[in-house]
Amino acid sequence: MEILGTITLLIFIVTLVATLLGWIKMPVQTVLIGITLVNIVLALIFFGLQGMADELRLVPADVIGRIILHPVTALLGGLFMGGVLGAAGGFEAIKAIVNRLRKTPLGLAGTLVILINIPLITMLPCGRIIAAALLPLLFMFGPEGSGTLRKTQLIVFIAAFARNSFGSCGPSPVGGVAQIAEGTLGGATFPDAAAGILRGPQVFSLMIGTAFMALFIRFVTKRLYPEDTVQIKDREGGVEPEIKVNWKGYTSLIIFALALLTATFISFIPSLKFITVQAIFVAASILIIIVCRVSLGDLMTGIILMPATAMVAGFLAAGSLYPTGGMQVLQSIFKGLAAFPLLGVVGTLVILVQAQTILPLSCSRILTAVFVPLIYVFGKGVGLTDLQIGIVMAAYIINATTSCAPSPLGGAGMMAEGQLRAETGYLKGAFSFTSLAVMAPLAAVFMRFITLDVFARNPQTGQMMFTATWGHLGQTILWSLVIMAAAYGLIVVMSRLITASLGRNRKVLIASFGLGGVLCGISLALALRLGEPVAGTSLGVSLVQGIIGGIIAAVLIALMIQVSFAGPPLKENVQAVEG
Repeated sequence: MEILGTITLLIFIVTLVATLLGWIKMPVQTVLIGITLVNIVLALIFFGLQGMADELRLVPADVIGRIILHPVTALLGGLFMGGVLGAAGGFEAIKAIVNRLRKTPLGLAGTLVILINIPLITMLPCGRIIAAALLPLLFMFGPEGSGTLRKTQLIVFIAAFARNSFGSCGPSPVGGVAQIAEGTLGGATFPDAAAGILRGPQVFSLMIGTAFMALFIRFVTKRLYPEDTVQIKDREGGVEPEIKVNWKGYTSLIIFALALLTATFISFIPSLKFITVQAIFVAASILIIIVCRVSLGDLMTGIILMPATAMVAGFLAAGSLYPTGGMQVLQSIFKGLAAFPLLGVVGTLVILVQAQTILPLSCSRILTAVFVPLIYVFGKGVGLTDLQIGIVMAAYIINATTSCAPSPLGGAGMMAEGQLRAETGYLKGAFSFTSLAVMAPLAAVFMRFITLDVFARNPQTGQMMFTATWGHLGQTILWSLVIMAAAYGLIVVMSRLITASLGRNRKVLIASFGLGGVLCGISLALALRLGEPVAGTSLGVSLVQGIIGGIIAAVLIALMIQVSFAGPPLKENVQAVEG
């Protein structure tokens, strides 16, 4: 059985890495289905030759049984709502409201901040939905539109919006990525996990990560790439497009807002807990279709199915590792790493937290189906408490949620790069650095000092205690300021060390990411100490292990960033192709 598990795990990992490196040029969903079928066939052959009739019969059921239906159906409901909203003109209504806000006391700066955070405000189940609708609007703020923003400002603006958008699927109450982990955390310790135990850490870290995305682009990325890498005509002035919205757009937006608020808070009302988010969004979608008279053709063109197919394919591929023993082999590998003194439990956890930024796929749900149960079982196996597992899960899930952005396999970040007419991979360094050095540490800190106390229960009465205090808030702010100051310092130093040398810049990138890994490792090691040792280790040992694990993860992430530092201008390449 161990041999079969090793073979199927190797097939899973090697195939995904080959796809990431571009050696396999097929959609990732196709690759995952192929992995599933190959692993099932190998399992059937192995069990048949061994005469294991019971195991043979259970293989298909075991694989299909690993599909978690709640996030899948919630995701479909959210995507359905996104399609309906687009067909009814709801996104056009958002654009019109944004244009009007510019003429209020909020002014341009306040309007841009709100616009950047619209994905997190709406929390749709896939950031691509809102990005596809609003990216063209953002571009029209630039030199080729109204001329409100200069070329450099537009690049920073769109990059920050992309970071916020391609992470907003995590805290979504309708099929959000975090629901996979919240279902795993639910139980005696966190019976209300499904109410959104991971939502707070994600929202907090993503808002700050959005700001650091802008800083990284402004100070680092702009110095790494030639000026012509982004093909925006740098001319001032232009004609701002007129946005016309009828009553259908505003009506659909109001219904959507009410549905989102209901889905977010209904779980806190005991008498209404039986109403699911799927039911709320489907009912709201049907209401919009009836009231706004949405046609079937317009509806179907607005529904994005890629996240749903990626999630199901990911569940199937991950499920194929269970009956074959691949998951047990993977657990054994990480237990072996944890037994290595210099890496230990904390260092291994840091690597697990960063796993999906190391291997970024087109949808974060694909590998989340693998790593969420792995982290839980691994944590239990090495003696972590339920609270410590919750902290690790919070850091992991924000990292996982945001991993679709830097993926070279049709990653969501390519939408922003395409809008900027930028070289593929232009935003990848910034996406990866913010996930590594900023968002994962902040999520762990917020989970440690705020969320765990909010979701704590009285052991006698079973009621939520809400034990978070002003002291906890103060500690959260203090640790967050320290993390942000360290990350900002890294960005500034990195920007000053960049030159026109490709070799030097590669070393600067790896060294800077390594220091970002150190920051992540230290933050996670400190957050895990809930007044007791982590898996029996002292604070000093935990810090050393966290630093080593962070450096390993960071170097792997940096090596996956393939860019042409200070390379030839993109314009020359375009002219060569045209010639």
